[in-house]
Amino acid sequence: MLEAFVSTSSTCTNNCRTVVCFIAGILTYQNNFEAAASEIARRYRDAKILVIFPYGMANGIEGSSLIRLLSRQLTQAGYDMARQQSRRVISTAEIIREHAMDAKHLILIAHSAGGVIAYRTGLYLEQNYDFQGVQVFTVGCPKFYLKDISFNDRFTYITGQNRDRITQIGAWRKPGSRVYRGRPGREIHMEFNPIHQGWRFHASYFLKSAWTDSNQVLNNNSEALISKIYEIYPDP
Repeated sequence: MLEAFVSTSSTCTNNCRTVVCFIAGILTYQNNFEAAASEIARRYRDAKILVIFPYGMANGIEGSSLIRLLSRQLTQAGYDMARQQSRRVISTAEIIREHAMDAKHLILIAHSAGGVIAYRTGLYLEQNYDFQGVQVFTVGCPKFYLKDISFNDRFTYITGQNRDRITQIGAWRKPGSRVYRGRPGREIHMEFNPIHQGWRFHASYFLKSAWTDSNQVLNNNSEALISKIYEIYPDP
């Protein structure tokens, strides 16, 4: 079941110039984006920050119930990857539309399978509700077939230096197709905390996970990620 809330880190609540929306993938907990939302608040004035869980939250679910949730969410994510539009895309778009109708700037930032939802939602809002200039950033997201359209110019695909199985899934171009021949406008490779491996690495992109690089400079994942997003699309 889709769940959503307005982050307490928001720097605006009504008639906001900017709306930033975090969109979660599967097996995600409510506090996953807290550190990143705080970084957004430091950089964007008059910004409402939404957090949307298209596949629901994993809070309070354990044992066999967690396995069943994962199975259901994987099926739903596979469905969304294979189709240009789904109930979750439309529902996500309606929530964002409610909060961002009068905003000048809309930024969608998504993790994992949420990246598919974010891209399709941004496109849906532009095609059906006359939103303009939607920016889409996905992190640790599977690839999915893209049409060669101008919307892709505002799609940024971010990966890390360690192997992430999720980013190995799928492809941008469909073999033999004259329609699905697109690519993201930007594909960016970033450094994240190298101590994390496997699924832990995939889960850590948005966390305040501190580490020291080869130059003995202290970094943390959420700050590095939002700094890069702000560099690409600064507060207008």
